[in-house]
Amino acid sequence: MSDPLQSKVAEYSSFITNTLQPKLQLAVNDREETEKEILEYAQLRSKLQLIEGKSDGPADAKPINTLIDISHQTIFCNATISNPRTVYVHTGFGFHVEFTIEEAIAFIDKRIMFLQNDVLKHRVEVAMGIADDVEKAIELLEEFKEADED
Repeated sequence: MSDPLQSKVAEYSSFITNTLQPKLQLAVNDREETEKEILEYAQLRSKLQLIEGKSDGPADAKPINTLIDISHQTIFCNATISNPRTVYVHTGFGFHVEFTIEEAIAFIDKRIMFLQNDVLKHRVEVAMGIADDVEKAIELLEEFKEADED
């Protein structure tokens, strides 16, 4: 392999390894994080619908005994929800808003739609673009190697 061609192969190999692959991993992690957030909101919605189905109306606000996750599904504790008609929902940027169950379900539906149609779609496009760049760079390396063999 000639020196200029060998230096180009090393340069492209380094670019793939040090730039494109870490970018691709970050993009995939971002996509997975968004998918996880969508799943968490969907689980919350189903739990709120279950609570809503158990009550007979706004006047029926019987306390609920439940198990609460306090450490990312590693530590749980028993808790009593004294007023199950209102809940606090994480709305983003560290903010939690108090909603009635009906308002929370409506918010969650909108949040899931936003995450699926805007955030996740964008993150998938970014990851696919980076994956395409990696593929093209690898093809270019193979062409360099084939050109050297000729």
